[in-house]
Amino acid sequence: MLRAMNPILFFSQHFALVLIVAAPLIIAGQVYLLVRRMSEPENMFQSFPRGLDAARQQMLSGYQPWLASQNLYPVANFQFGAIQVAAFQQRDTQRFFFFNFHKTLTFCADTYFSDDVCLETSNSGQIGMFPRRPNKYAQSFPNVTPEELWRRHLEGEGYLLKRFKIDTKSLSFPCEQLALYNIRLDIQYVRSIPLYPFRALYWCAVNRSRMANRSIQEQYP
Repeated sequence: MLRAMNPILFFSQHFALVLIVAAPLIIAGQVYLLVRRMSEPENMFQSFPRGLDAARQQMLSGYQPWLASQNLYPVANFQFGAIQVAAFQQRDTQRFFFFNFHKTLTFCADTYFSDDVCLETSNSGQIGMFPRRPNKYAQSFPNVTPEELWRRHLEGEGYLLKRFKIDTKSLSFPCEQLALYNIRLDIQYVRSIPLYPFRALYWCAVNRSRMANRSIQEQYP
C-alpha cells in the first residue's frame, strides 16, 4: 500500500507516460508565452542603421549582382527576436526581399498590396506554424534559391491580382514599421482563436508540411 502511494516510485515506473502527458502541456505553455511576447513586437525589435556585421555583409555580397538585376536596393537592417534581417525593396514597387540570418540563412519575398493585404513567399518551411489571418496570403518552397523564390513569388502575385481583383493602395509605413504592424495583426488573429496554444500543436505538426511546395495557384484554384 505504502509502496504504491510513493510518488517517486510511481514517477520512475511511469516516466514515459508522464512525459507523454506533460510534453503537450509544456509546448502549449511555450506557445502561449511566445504569442504573448509577440503581441508587443516592438519589444523584440532592434534596428541596425549602420548595417549588419562584417560576416553577414560578406554573405550578402554574393547576392548583389542578382539584387541589382531586380532593382532591389537596401532599405533596412534589423533584428527581431533571434533573427537578424537585411531588407531590400524593389524600386518603384511595394515588393520586398528579406535575408533572414538565424541558425541558417533563409529568404522571404513580400508584396504589400496595401498596409494589411500581402503575399509572403518563403523558403524557410516555417509558414503554417500559425494560421493566416484574412488578407494574408502565403506560400512556402523550402530550400529554393532566391532567384527561384522570386520567380514563384511574382507568379503568385500575378495570380492573386487576377483571381481576387485586389486593389493596390499606397503604403502608410516604411519597411520596419510595416513589418511590426503586420506582426501585430497576425498575432491578434492567432489570439482570437479559442485554445490556440493547444491547437498550435496540430498546426506545427501538420500544417507546416501541408503548406510546403503548395503554390498560391494550388491553394486558391
